[in-house]
Order: sequence, then C-alpha cells, then structure tokens
Amino acid sequence: MYYETTKELLAFIKKSPTAFHAVEEMQTRLMEDGFQVLSEREHWNLIPGGKYVVTRNNSALIAFAIPEDPPFAFHIMTSHSDSPAFKIKENPEMKVDGSYVKLNVEKYGGMLMAPWFDRPLSIAGRVIVRKDGKLEEKLINFDRDLVMIPNLAIHMNREAN
Repeated sequence: MYYETTKELLAFIKKSPTAFHAVEEMQTRLMEDGFQVLSEREHWNLIPGGKYVVTRNNSALIAFAIPEDPPFAFHIMTSHSDSPAFKIKENPEMKVDGSYVKLNVEKYGGMLMAPWFDRPLSIAGRVIVRKDGKLEEKLINFDRDLVMIPNLAIHMNREAN
C-alpha cells in the first residue's frame, strides 16, 4: 500500500518541477475524476453532487465538491505549492568578455543560497510568448542539466564559514 502511494507521489513530483506544472497536473487528475473546470470570470451554477475545480493565474488551485444529501459539510484541504527558486528575468542573456553567457536571474522566496551553488541545474517554469498577435502561456521543463551557479572561491568570500 505505502509502496504504491510512494510511487504515485514520486510520479507527481517528477511531473511538477514548478507550481505551474503542479497545478496543471492536479487539474488534469481532477478532471479525469469528473471535476468540472470553473472560471472566476463567469457566474457559477453549482449543483448538489457536483465536483468543481478553479485555478488562479495557473499557479493556485481550489477543488471542492457539493454534497448531495444532508448533513451538509465542507471538507477543505489546502497547500502551498510554490517554493524558493531563481527566476530568469526577461531578456536575460548577458555576454561576458565574449567568452560565455550569463543569465540574469532574481531570487524568489526565502531561500538558502548555498545549496544552489556548484551543482548542475535545469530550467522549468512558465513563459509567455506572442503567437498570432496574442500572448500565450507555455510550460517548459528541460529536465536535464543546463546551467550552474558558481560559488565564489573561499579567498574571495572570507565570510563563507
């Protein structure tokens, strides 16, 4: 029992490198289980026995079901799905001395910086692209080693220890 649950959790985590991917995966699974997608921009016609899901900014998700019979009760479960990360800025490429390219990034969330240094990192997240004159959201997940954030040599950062 626990082995299967663990396998399912690990499969979910692999498909969810960012909050955007996690929301997409959860919404897909809920829809397969009969949940109806709602929009915050429309009036909802909710019915007893209905199962519903709504997302905001494709980074937050709320799912709920309305009981058919009394006693009426709400069962609410929540979670926080984003996490500290380095976010790549718009137009991020910075060429250095014609030798290599740096990506301009900003840190997001309360984070410990050291675990990010001197290790291969990948790139995943949401990008906004222009298609046929309209902005369109795309999820990306390269799922391979692409970049590294080098640490300063110890003699350049005496405060490291």
